[in-house]
Amino acid sequence: MKRLILALFVTASFSLYAQETLEKVRKITVDDAVILAADNNISLKRQRITLDGLERRNKTAWNGVSPSASLSGGFTKPLDGIVTDMEAQIKYTYNIGASARLSLTPSLYTSIKDASLKYESGKTSYEDAVRQVELNVRKLFYNLLYTQESMNLQRRNMETAKLRYENNLDKYNRGQLSELDLLQSQYSYESQRPSLESAEIAYQNSIASFKQTLGIPQNEKIELSGSLAEAIPPESFSFTQSVDDLPSVKKIEASIAQQKNSLLATRFSAYGPSVTASYSWGMNGNDKVEEFKKMQESHSLSLSVSIPLDGYLPWSTGSQNVANQKATLKDLELQLENEKTTASLNLQNSMKNILQKQNQMDMLNRNVEIAQKAYDMTLTAYNHGSRDLLTLQNASDSLLKAKTDRESHIYNLICAVLDLENTLGLPFGSLGKE
Repeated sequence: MKRLILALFVTASFSLYAQETLEKVRKITVDDAVILAADNNISLKRQRITLDGLERRNKTAWNGVSPSASLSGGFTKPLDGIVTDMEAQIKYTYNIGASARLSLTPSLYTSIKDASLKYESGKTSYEDAVRQVELNVRKLFYNLLYTQESMNLQRRNMETAKLRYENNLDKYNRGQLSELDLLQSQYSYESQRPSLESAEIAYQNSIASFKQTLGIPQNEKIELSGSLAEAIPPESFSFTQSVDDLPSVKKIEASIAQQKNSLLATRFSAYGPSVTASYSWGMNGNDKVEEFKKMQESHSLSLSVSIPLDGYLPWSTGSQNVANQKATLKDLELQLENEKTTASLNLQNSMKNILQKQNQMDMLNRNVEIAQKAYDMTLTAYNHGSRDLLTLQNASDSLLKAKTDRESHIYNLICAVLDLENTLGLPFGSLGKE
């Protein structure tokens, strides 16, 4: 009996602990979200494996100058067959040998250079992927904050409508309000419920996707720590990056460097000589040789130089490959020129867009103040019987819209600054801050 009671007590304690663990709310800031997403993102893990492979290749690219070496040995024993008297006197023979070979080509330099360039390009691609994950997570985080604020505004509006309905119900019961006015206030309250419930379901679905992105269990409760107001960028900021410093420009420049190296490798293949040196050593013996020094020893050294001539023929494969590589390089140079022009225009448009949104903030704040004042005055008039319920509801809807528009504008302004920081290659949240 005691054991049963003890087991029940342990089970109940464990269930209570598990319930408390599940109900514990985990607060997450935008920086926490970025760290979690970076640690759990499968795509980043795969790119990290690729980058590690490029790093290993870069560290061992010099192995083309390493000579190839080999050891050999053999043993021969005559079996049945016709043999001469001399062969009959030898029971077996054996031999040992070693060789080394070294080949040097001009492409060795381009191979080492190619490994270095691809590793640097791989690092850039990995950093770009990390930044893209961070950008997406930050936008999603702020979108959830915006959705939260939008739902809070709807709830407050619905609570106000509910209080108005309850107040009208009391007036109706005292004979101070018509049934039509009561039904209108009831409809004004009840009609907001479906929209709010749909918004809450959509928010829960977004939270589930957010947890999946961060690698958080779905049964863990989270709370977003932060607000849109805290993320509003400063009213004035500037940047010193030139077009040449932009990541998109540097990416094409890296491609041009790789293409130049590829062109050089193709030229080496078509015109460059190759040198091959080899050395071999061997010793032969049989059962009649009693001392190691009496074994027959041989040495050989060879050196050869090969110069391709096909590349000098304009219709040859080598010559055509060089021409194709030149065309590719020219195309990349044109892409670079176009990217600089496009990037410059995009930066100007981004700055204009941000400045426009910042200038509109004052107008949106005034709209909220005007809508709030109009609602307060309409509510007072409604309570005194000089305004009907429909006029009050219109004023309430206008106030809700003004506040929602302001929150939406703040979210769009934050996203515009994040996009600009991503274009400039700056740390997110650093624009306008020293």
